[in-house]
Amino acid sequence: MNCAVRRQGRPLAAPAGSVRRAVEKRSLRQLVSALVACALLTGGALLQIWVRTRVTEQGYRLSRLSGERQQLLRDHERLQLAAARLGSAQRIEDLARARLGMGPPPPDRIIVLVGGALRSSASMVASK
Repeated sequence: MNCAVRRQGRPLAAPAGSVRRAVEKRSLRQLVSALVACALLTGGALLQIWVRTRVTEQGYRLSRLSGERQQLLRDHERLQLAAARLGSAQRIEDLARARLGMGPPPPDRIIVLVGGALRSSASMVASK
């Protein structure tokens, strides 16, 4: 009789080479599965580190820009005050008198428009 007696159509013992190949295939599958799992975990960890680094960098950038904005707001307020002071009517009048020698015009130099017609201030004073 044959050494590998069949019971219900299956051999009782498999040849040694096929068992070894099955074990090698199973080990290779386990190794590949473990390597893929490690690669996925490493990739996930690297992605997490990259995201946290970007968040930290953006936080520093936001802080720097916020400080710059505050400085620009202070400069804007300072410039608005300077413009208001420089454009005041009293300052302009003082400069016109001191630097340009200007003053109020004499009454004969004043021209008044009434209803589209020119009338001098002298005639206006005389008509009143």
